[in-house]
Amino acid sequence: MNIVGTVIAVLFIMTISSFVFKKFNILTDQTNISSHKSFINGCKTVPLSGGFVFFLTLIFFLPENYQYFTILIFFLFLIGLLSDLDILHSPFFRIIFQIITIVAYLFLFDNFASSTRLIFFDNLLNIFFIKLFFTSFCILVLINGTNFIDGVNTLVVGYFILVASNILYLAEIRNLDLDILLISTCIISLIVIYIFNFFGKIYLGDGGAYLISFVVGVILIKFSNDNYIVSPYYIVALLWYPAYENLFSIIRKKTSKKSPSIPDNEHLHQFIYLYLDRLFNINKNFSSTLSGILICLYNLFYFLFIIDEYHQTKTLVYSIIFNILIYNLLYFLLRKKLFKNK
Repeated sequence: MNIVGTVIAVLFIMTISSFVFKKFNILTDQTNISSHKSFINGCKTVPLSGGFVFFLTLIFFLPENYQYFTILIFFLFLIGLLSDLDILHSPFFRIIFQIITIVAYLFLFDNFASSTRLIFFDNLLNIFFIKLFFTSFCILVLINGTNFIDGVNTLVVGYFILVASNILYLAEIRNLDLDILLISTCIISLIVIYIFNFFGKIYLGDGGAYLISFVVGVILIKFSNDNYIVSPYYIVALLWYPAYENLFSIIRKKTSKKSPSIPDNEHLHQFIYLYLDRLFNINKNFSSTLSGILICLYNLFYFLFIIDEYHQTKTLVYSIIFNILIYNLLYFLLRKKLFKNK
């Protein structure tokens, strides 16, 4: 792969698409629709071109034998794109279309989650429909959890750069099987997108969040299947944050008797943003970017800790539980501090 040429091409796609989208007001963030973005960025108009750039990069730089894969990810991207364009309003129908796309992928590529290191559950996974349901559920939780955390600059892009770089590094030093071309293309594209997102010049949009998380998610499933020495809990550990954000948000809304499908501004990253904004009273865009960087820094140190424990299931399970406890503790401390007078 020509890295320099790929970077230049992605920069070109990014610059042209962002200019066109903004000039003609196509696929731009409409704050009257996207309340979780207006919460932080006010009335600023920003093109939702991150997902479009990521998709075009995969189309242009992956060879012909990826054609069925690119067709499937186009449909997933389209679901998010229709949401960004305020055409596909219903969360229910978005999930239905996501499930159809995920199931089609699993049938075509036979890339199912095959092991949990629990004998009883692994025996159940030998039953096709249970395996299909479980894998679809995991991917569905990931892509929607990723969309939940896409509320501050650099968070989603930075997080998946860390995840993708982690398994690329592990595959190189341990000589493990990995689709190097696909993961490298993802990383290069994400780094370029990160630079623009850092300054608040572009957003991913729903299409970008769905697409990036799906592509990296299925890469990780295959990586785990192709390398039995890698514990499946290592994959869970890498993806713990968006997955837990989804599950925690559903439980939180159900407890508050709210619909899980209705977006709100009570996610951890939004609390961190509010706290930083009040603490430093600085530019809102900078507070947004700093929030994303701090969360990614925490996960960077966590990933560095677990990279040598990739085969130690017990250690990985303990580390995931520790992260969940830290998340809950920080969430409720910030919530109490920010809304103590309400």
